[in-house]
Amino acid sequence: MEKKRIAIAGVPNSGKTTFFNAITGARHKVGNWPGVTVEKVEGTLALKERTIDLIDLPGTYNLSPDTEEQKIAERAIADHEDLVINIVDASNLSRNLYLTMDIMKRQQNMVVFLNMTDIAEKEGIKVNHQKLEEELGVPVLPVISINKSSVNKAKELIEKIVSGEITLSESPKLLVTEQDDPNMIYEKIDRICENVIEKAHKADSLTDKIDRVVMNRFAGIPIFLATMFLTFWFAVNVGGIFIDFFDMITGLIFVDGLGSLLAGLGSPEWLITLLAGGIGAGLQTVSTFIPVVFFMFLALAILEDLGYMSRMAVITDRVMKSIGLPGNAFIPLMVGFGCTVPAIMSARTMSSKRDRYMTIFMAPFMSCGARLPVYALFSAALFHKWSGVMVFLIYMFGIFMAILTGLLLKNTIFKGTHSNFVMDLPLYHTPRPGSILKATGIRLTSFVKKAGLIMTIAVTFLGFLNSLGLEDGKITFGNEDTRDSVLAYAGKSMQPVFEPMGVSEENWPASVALFTGLFAKEAIVSTVNSLYASMDFQAEVAALEGEEASIRPVETIIGAFQSIGSGFLDLFSSFDLIGISSVTEDSQVIAEELELEDNTLMRMQKYFTPAAGFAYLLFVLLYFPCLAAMGAAYQEMGLLFTAVQMIYLTILAWATATLFYQILEGHNPVYMLYSGIALAIIYTGMAILGKKANPLNN
Repeated sequence: MEKKRIAIAGVPNSGKTTFFNAITGARHKVGNWPGVTVEKVEGTLALKERTIDLIDLPGTYNLSPDTEEQKIAERAIADHEDLVINIVDASNLSRNLYLTMDIMKRQQNMVVFLNMTDIAEKEGIKVNHQKLEEELGVPVLPVISINKSSVNKAKELIEKIVSGEITLSESPKLLVTEQDDPNMIYEKIDRICENVIEKAHKADSLTDKIDRVVMNRFAGIPIFLATMFLTFWFAVNVGGIFIDFFDMITGLIFVDGLGSLLAGLGSPEWLITLLAGGIGAGLQTVSTFIPVVFFMFLALAILEDLGYMSRMAVITDRVMKSIGLPGNAFIPLMVGFGCTVPAIMSARTMSSKRDRYMTIFMAPFMSCGARLPVYALFSAALFHKWSGVMVFLIYMFGIFMAILTGLLLKNTIFKGTHSNFVMDLPLYHTPRPGSILKATGIRLTSFVKKAGLIMTIAVTFLGFLNSLGLEDGKITFGNEDTRDSVLAYAGKSMQPVFEPMGVSEENWPASVALFTGLFAKEAIVSTVNSLYASMDFQAEVAALEGEEASIRPVETIIGAFQSIGSGFLDLFSSFDLIGISSVTEDSQVIAEELELEDNTLMRMQKYFTPAAGFAYLLFVLLYFPCLAAMGAAYQEMGLLFTAVQMIYLTILAWATATLFYQILEGHNPVYMLYSGIALAIIYTGMAILGKKANPLNN
C-alpha cells in the first residue's frame, strides 16, 4: 500500500506546531529543506491500518512566492502532498482565511481544522463550523490541540479520509481563481466571517487589558527591556549553573576516559591527541554551550507560548526600520547578549533571506556572556575604579557598530527594502509545559547537530595544533597553552599584525590568546594566564615536569553534581542580576575569581597601557565570534556569506582597534593610513558585491 503524505499548513501563531506535536508525539525529526536553511520538521502518524508521513510547513500568511517560507509551502502544497490540513485560528478567523483560499487554488484535497475554539469562546467569539464548512466546501473540524480527546477526533477524520471512507469534493465550493485580486478575496473573507461568526457582548478581555499596559507607547519599551533583561539573566545565570557539570562529565568521558583507554591499548601519542585531545575536547566544548542555549530557547519558547513574543517585535519595529530591518529582527539581536549561537539561529524567524542575513551579520556585535570574563580581566588589571565604565562603553560601542553595520549593509550588499512587517497578536494564555519543552528540544537538537559538528571539527584542528610542538627537532605532544606549541609559534609569527594596535613583540601571549579565542572567547583568559605564567622559567619547568593527574571518575562525578548545588547557592546568595558588578571589585578579588596566576595581572600592567588594553578589547569585541557561532552562520548562510562576514569582522576589528590606539597613543600616521585604507576596502568590497545581480540568490 502506498504511503500517504500529509502537509500541515497555517499562519504563524495559529497553533499549527502545537497540533503537529500533539498528533505525532515524539515521532518527529528536524532538518533543512533542500538548498535552503528553513527548518523542515517531519513526523509520523500511526493509524489503524497505516503509517502517515506528516510535514509541518513553515508558517506563512499566503503562498505568494516572496520568501523562502512561502516558496516552500507553495511548492509542497501544489506538487507533493496527498492531503493538506489547514490549521485555522478560530479567534482570528479573518486573518487565517486568506491562506485557506490560497491553498484551495493549488490543492483540492484539504481539510480545515478550526483550532483554539476554547480560547475564542473565552473571548466571546463562537465560530459556527457547520456554516464554515458549507461556505468553503471542505470538511471543517473544531479542534483543541492541547486536548487529547479532541486530537483523537482529528486522527479519526484523517483515517476516514486516507482510507477513502470520506471522499473530498473534487472542487471546493469556494474555489478562488488565479484572476481574483486581493480586494475580491478580502470581500469574500468578510462575507464568510459575517455568516459564521457569532460574537457575544463582552467586557474587555484579559488580553485587551494586558495590551493596554505592555503596548503602551510610554510603558511598552521599558517593559520590553525588562523582559529581555530577565530572559538573558535566566539563560546566562541559570544555564551557567550547569556548565561545569557538562564540562566535567563530558571531559571525564571523551577526554580523560577516552585518553586513558587509548593509552591502555598502547595507541600512539598522536592518535590520543587527535581523538581525546581533539575530537573529545571538541565534544566537551560543545557540551558547555548546551545549558545556556537550552535555557535561552526555553525562555523564548515560554514568551512565544505566552503570546508576548509577537508584541516585542511590534514594539521595536519603528526603531529597526531606521536600519532597514523589520521589528522582529530585534529579538535575535537581543539574544546575542546571552550567546551569539542562538542569536544566529533565531534569525530564522525573519521572513526574507535579506533580513535574515542582515540580522546574522549584526548579531556578533552584541557582547555575548563569554566575552565578559575577558572584559573583567582587563578592567581589573588596567582600569581599576573605572572598570565598570569601561565595560559599559564596550557594550555600548558594540551596539553602535551593529547600527553602522546595518546602515552599511542596506546601502551596499543587501540593498532593497525590508520585508513588510505583518504580525498577528495572539491572545495571551497560560504557557503549556509540554509544548514548550518540545519546541525547546527541537531547537536544541538542531543546534547540537549543526553548529556542534562544525565546532567539533574546528576545535579538533586547533586543539591538535595547540598540543603539537617541537623540542630538539622532535615532534612532541601535550604542549597546550605553552610557548612550544605550534599554535603558539603561529601566534608569535602573527604578532607583527597586532603591533599597530598596541601589542608589543614581547607581549606575544596576547596574540596567541586571540587564536585560542576562536574556541570560545573566555579561552582568552586561560591562555593569557597560562602563557604569562610560562614566561617565568621556573613556572614553565614545574608545569612541564609536574606529575600527570590521575583520573578519579567517582570524584569527578560527585564534583560535577556538587557544582550544580554550588551554582544555585552562589546564584541566590549574591543574586548578581547582570553579572557585571564583579568587574568593579579590586583586582585581587578578580584574580581569585578567574583563578589567575600571581604574576598575570602584573605582566598585563607591564605589557599593556590603558589605551593598548582598550584597543585589545575592541578587537575582542569586533573580530569574528567563536567557532560555534561561525558554524551556525555557515548553516544559515552558506560558505560565501559566512566567509564575507568573517573577513568583514576581522578587517573591521583590526582597523578600529589600530585607529583607536594610534589616535590616543601611537601617533603613527602610516598605521592610521593603513586603518583608513582597510575601512575603505570594506566599503568598496561590500559595494562591489552589492552590485552583483541578485547576490542573495547565488
